[in-house]
Amino acid sequence: MFFIPTAHSFLGCFSRLRWIIRHLIALTGSIAITFSAWAQKPETPKPVTLDSINITATRSERAPAQIPNSITQITRNPQHNYQPGATLDEFAHGTPGVFFQNQFNFTQDVRIAIRGFGARSPFGVRGIQMRVDGIPATLPDGQTQLDSIDPSLIERMDIVRGPSAALYGNASGGMIDITTREAPPEKLVVMPRQVFGQYGYLKSELFMGGRQGNFGYSLYGSHTQQDGWRDHSAMQNTFSQAKLNFKTSDDSDLMLVFREFYSPLSKDPGALTSAEAQANPRQASARNVQYNAGEEIRQEEMGARFRHRPSAGKEFSITTHLLHRDFQSRQAFFDGGQVQFDRWVGGLMVQFVNDHILFNRPNRFLAGVDYGIQNDDRQRFNNNFGVRSALNLSQIERVQSTGPFFRNEWNIKDKLDLVIGGRWDWLNYQVKDQFRTDGNQSGSRTVSQASGSAGLVYHLTDQQQIYTHVASVFEAPTTTELLNNPAGRGGFNPNLNAQTSLSNELGFRGNTAGFQYDTAIFFIRTWDEITPFELPSSPGRAFFRNAGQSRRIGVETRLATPEWKGLRGEVSYTYSDFEFEKYVVNDVSLKGNSFPGIPAHRWEGLVRYSHPFGFFGQVHVHRVGEFYVNDVNTATNPAYNLGQLLAGWELKRNGIEGSVFIGINNLFDSQYNANTRINAALGRYYEPGPPLNVFGGIRFRIVAF
Repeated sequence: MFFIPTAHSFLGCFSRLRWIIRHLIALTGSIAITFSAWAQKPETPKPVTLDSINITATRSERAPAQIPNSITQITRNPQHNYQPGATLDEFAHGTPGVFFQNQFNFTQDVRIAIRGFGARSPFGVRGIQMRVDGIPATLPDGQTQLDSIDPSLIERMDIVRGPSAALYGNASGGMIDITTREAPPEKLVVMPRQVFGQYGYLKSELFMGGRQGNFGYSLYGSHTQQDGWRDHSAMQNTFSQAKLNFKTSDDSDLMLVFREFYSPLSKDPGALTSAEAQANPRQASARNVQYNAGEEIRQEEMGARFRHRPSAGKEFSITTHLLHRDFQSRQAFFDGGQVQFDRWVGGLMVQFVNDHILFNRPNRFLAGVDYGIQNDDRQRFNNNFGVRSALNLSQIERVQSTGPFFRNEWNIKDKLDLVIGGRWDWLNYQVKDQFRTDGNQSGSRTVSQASGSAGLVYHLTDQQQIYTHVASVFEAPTTTELLNNPAGRGGFNPNLNAQTSLSNELGFRGNTAGFQYDTAIFFIRTWDEITPFELPSSPGRAFFRNAGQSRRIGVETRLATPEWKGLRGEVSYTYSDFEFEKYVVNDVSLKGNSFPGIPAHRWEGLVRYSHPFGFFGQVHVHRVGEFYVNDVNTATNPAYNLGQLLAGWELKRNGIEGSVFIGINNLFDSQYNANTRINAALGRYYEPGPPLNVFGGIRFRIVAF
């Protein structure tokens, strides 16, 4: 007999979980006081293992050397425990080809671009598929909100740079696969952490977990708040997660995940003109203050994954998830400037993997199907200087997506692997107009297309590979992109179509004497590129159109050193030559213009040090070259240099670890823009970032049993 939870019982479970975790967080302060006077003798730390582990971003575990894609794998290291824990980019420092912006405006979310895809997104993540613990974070329409991902909870991140539509569908840039922290091997481990920072930044965290026989669990809760460096940028949020793992038999396991995110306050300071940013970078846009721009969010999510291995080399898995999101926002204009929607999302993924022998050579065949459904009950109201006014729009929006897929990985010869894959994506959009004073804009639309990929990996040695990869890409518009109609009506924008791409890539990677290195060169041609723009009557609201044709040429390279006497370093460089080949706006040809939002040159460097007596330090530097902020290439974002210095001391004794740390952000005190709004109206492209600022904190790890 199966129990099917109702919406009331589903939300009730989260309320009880939230109550428990909030009370656990309240213990953080008393635990910190209890152990603040504790001291120890220095203990020599265990050596850090730098060998790669298997990648799961290709839907089945594979060694990185077997995959014909550009992949960066980041595993949690001690320095990740001493970051502010505010945004996702803290975990992904030094990844070539991946560009983060907007770390300080929590209303808009961090913007992630991989090979230029995603740079157009005015909020959330676009053009990139994301999974967290194997459960989709990307909605059926292709958009990802990062609310339910706390960077302090990440254990591992696999980033596939380049098209992955043949496996995951509806994404041009790549795939980010995140694994949250697993249950520790002890019966009960308690890990509180408290971080303080300038501009009112405060984050309290508590992680608890353990294993008992065939059962493992982890509970996590955090509360984050800040006043913000810029005016009108205060925020607060609370996040909680429970992750349960059951080994149901010798050949099967079950994972359950529950998450909740609540943000009662998130103000949007908006973007400034160049003159305003130079004169007073701390100021908020006058319109954003006038209209009280910001948002409130509550989101609950649950997921389950069951895996069964009926025999050697065979694995069957089924994953299901359910999400509810209550969203309200105020934007900086009157006509329909207040938005609210009630969203329900569900999904089911079924997959089968078979390892066998094909023509006397090892072969892996993988096949499955993804299904997702998204239902939004959306209303728009006029924003009368921050006060909700008359109803402007009311409609039910539904998206269904279905994607059968396959992948075959064949070891043709001792040194040669062949990988091919394919997928068919079918998306159906429906809108039911419930506000018909301006006519009935109800309707439906279906888009579908196949995506394919083929790759070769040649093993020069056991530690060095050359690979090549070719892939076709299909990316459909999101509901927001389709429904933000510049004609000022409800329903779909009939002039916006899906974009398609063809990607070619050649790469080299290896590990020699502990030095890890990789280089990739790619060429991507895209048709009907979806690009954003704004109207002067609705500044801050993004609309979308298709560019005729574009191309991307890029180089990504990275080098990491082995550890030597506690020292380890990394350096990466990204070159991006992206331009429009066919694009006409207002009867003006933009052929040859560069993509906005992406610098041509970007460098990152990182040096870490750990001393046997517990002292540690890290320096991270980042150089971002100049880039355009509009399609017509008349406005630019200046180049800038960023740096972070991190230092601290960790002590260990009798199952208890304690550490204190301090860090400096924007080490060079650069005046720079942390975010740019592409093709913004009225020249308001720039969101300045804070000057040099300091943060610090304290952390404990206590083995209770």
